[in-house]
Amino acid sequence: EASSFATGFPFLEGNGTRSLEGYLFPKTYNVPKGATARQVVEMMLEQFGREIRAVDLDDARSVGLDLHDVVTIASMIEREARVARERPLVSSVIYNRLSRDMKLEIDASIEYVLPGNRPGLLNRDLVIDSPYNTYQHKGLPPGPIASPGLASLEAAAHPADTSYLYYVLTDKDGSHTFTTNKEDFLKAKEKSREVVP
Repeated sequence: EASSFATGFPFLEGNGTRSLEGYLFPKTYNVPKGATARQVVEMMLEQFGREIRAVDLDDARSVGLDLHDVVTIASMIEREARVARERPLVSSVIYNRLSRDMKLEIDASIEYVLPGNRPGLLNRDLVIDSPYNTYQHKGLPPGPIASPGLASLEAAAHPADTSYLYYVLTDKDGSHTFTTNKEDFLKAKEKSREVVP
């Protein structure tokens, strides 16, 4: 539980969830033989603390976002962006939607609460009753949905300056098409069915 680690890790104070999701930094660790689970968790939290110090949060704070918000956004970027150069673009869509009071409609946030692995979401999944369902609830989910790396944290703190509001997977290499309006998004989505099964 997050609260049991709050002492010594002040960045956890803004975490309103009980989970350490998002704060266990993904990296290769040299774990000493006989280390306890708590010691391993502390190693990962210490690494998060070191990594986040390099991230300038001024841009995010200027629009009312705190560290927990940035980590939550970064976790969605981590799950949504498959091509590194698109991380700041996905971030810009999230920021743009938040600023317009639009629902985020992030598939990965729903996948986080669904049991098992699925090849894709079904229409019935979009109405699931969960605060992580960004198709039903405006704003950010309560907390991170994955453990973001430094590139996603940087993108969450510094989104690209775009007018994009939508994106859809359109290439087998994981690339997306980004659009500023729903009409172009729907066209790109239809075209993507020819390329991405």
